[in-house]
Amino acid sequence: MAEHNRPCVGCSEEFAVNDKQMQRLLQSAAFASELRVSEQEYEQRIEVCNACPKFQGGTTCMLCGCLIPVIAHLKSKNCPYPGGSRWAAIEVK
Repeated sequence: MAEHNRPCVGCSEEFAVNDKQMQRLLQSAAFASELRVSEQEYEQRIEVCNACPKFQGGTTCMLCGCLIPVIAHLKSKNCPYPGGSRWAAIEVK
């Protein structure tokens, strides 16, 4: 996940998210296993975001401000791209 630690272009260095902070978030009750997508779906969501022009700094969706490496884990979340979710096309096997 180290490549996802670059700061957001609009944020100062003090707001950069590191691996330790991300791991702490992912260990909280809000990210319990029953609330998460599969690892395969998570990886596909990240791949879709990496190709999106609204994904900046390797961490942030410029449409909603979410930290994608964290939020992409959750079943309840969806891509906010105008005209429809870019995650909707992901086929889960």
